[in-house]
Amino acid sequence: MTNQDLIVLPVQDEFSKFRTYYTSLFTNKVSSVDVLLKFLAERKGKMMRPLLVLLTAKCFDAVPESVYHLAASIELLHQGSLIHDDVIDESDKRRGKDSANAIYDNKLAVLLGDYVVSMGFKEITATGDVRSVDTISSLIGTLSEGEIIQLDALNLPNLSEDLYFDIITKKTAYLFAAASEMSAYLSGATLEEVEKMRRLGEIIGLCFQIKDDIFDYHKSTEIGKPFGNDLREGKFTLPAIYALTHSDRDWSIYVQDVRSLSATQDQIEEITNYTIANGGIEYAEAKMQELKKQAISLLPAHISNDLREAFIAYLDIIINRKK
Repeated sequence: MTNQDLIVLPVQDEFSKFRTYYTSLFTNKVSSVDVLLKFLAERKGKMMRPLLVLLTAKCFDAVPESVYHLAASIELLHQGSLIHDDVIDESDKRRGKDSANAIYDNKLAVLLGDYVVSMGFKEITATGDVRSVDTISSLIGTLSEGEIIQLDALNLPNLSEDLYFDIITKKTAYLFAAASEMSAYLSGATLEEVEKMRRLGEIIGLCFQIKDDIFDYHKSTEIGKPFGNDLREGKFTLPAIYALTHSDRDWSIYVQDVRSLSATQDQIEEITNYTIANGGIEYAEAKMQELKKQAISLLPAHISNDLREAFIAYLDIIINRKK
């Protein structure tokens, strides 16, 4: 049995019901909008965030109707943010496939992203829960805040692991945290259990982004992310932050050039090769394993073995994925 099978096993019926419902959302009477939605519906992937919502709810024995709307909202907001990210980053690929802005144009892509985000708000409103609406509303602001902090970092002279984790918590992990937090809350968990599941979701999101950043050091067309792309965009991620801050060499000029977007290809390759040769990848991988242990320790003691194995498999898929 694969890790994907292990994840789905405890929520087979619920996941099937969710997929049917989610697919039904991607239609519109306006033909031009319908075409755009169909494009997005064909790229829904493994739906890891809705699966996290369903698995979390299952920990508390019930999957109420509100949880399906929460799962749909989380996935829609995720998809909308990816479309906007690709426009901001001027990316023409998303997981090895042409991005929305590459196929259409920036204007249509932004409008599609806005439309999908509005669908997400409609779904969270359908939960009928004020706290859920408030959490999701805050989520949009937090995602934007993470992007702004990342842009501000282009003006900073020093590398900081704390700043890196602040950025990825807001840009990526907060979405996972909101998914597991609100799922637990809607499923009747205690306040202590809700907080633990929120932290578990946050850790999953941190691992997801760290792994994504490791991909920047892989020369593979399957990943869909150009080698050294983060550095070209002025971003220092965990592998490079560790390697350069633990080096006897003065990298300050390189840091300045990367962040001012004036680094040469030779400089980028030198930083990348140094990071790979001096433990940057190993450090990031060890950090994910450390976080995985923390996440497992947060699982409710009463859950079934199938559920526990599903969460472990979920973390393993994120940490060991190839793209």
